[in-house]
Amino acid sequence: MALRHGFKAEANRLAVQMRRELGLGPASPLAPSRLAKHLMIPVRMFSSAIADDPRIERLLTTEREAVSALTVHAGSRRQIWVNDSHDMGRQNSSASHEVAHALLMHPPGPALDVRGCRHWDGDIEEEADWLAGSLLITNEAAWSIARSALSPEAAMFRFGVSRRMLTWRMNMSGASARRDRSAS
Repeated sequence: MALRHGFKAEANRLAVQMRRELGLGPASPLAPSRLAKHLMIPVRMFSSAIADDPRIERLLTTEREAVSALTVHAGSRRQIWVNDSHDMGRQNSSASHEVAHALLMHPPGPALDVRGCRHWDGDIEEEADWLAGSLLITNEAAWSIARSALSPEAAMFRFGVSRRMLTWRMNMSGASARRDRSAS
């Protein structure tokens, strides 16, 4: 699957626009929970639902890799649920992915297909993945990280991301190449 022409630049513009609406600069860190609140999308943690349904505990223990986050739809309203047994970087990526679906106005779909397997629309998921990365680290933020020679650990902490997300955004934004050229 390939993203439609111009989507990557559009995603970065949208990520910068969301920061502007929140009074942040283009290279500023953005907490997904703050953006969700701005969009009036409640974010809840799986652990907060154990009292209502003890089966949820499995998603925090023995089956913790089964679900990272999900969006529950009620008409035009959304609610994001995040698996808080994951590390903070992954929680932020998962929440950003769900916020991205909302920003892109992706329609809700069935959770399971006719065979009972998880329903998956690869195009929609790829768009949400790309926008989620841009929301966490805009191109401007990645270039700022490269210019400042911020250590990966410091950048991960500052932007609330995993090493995997940081590396992906540095590579996809071209910041890694800029850093390599300036180091030569």
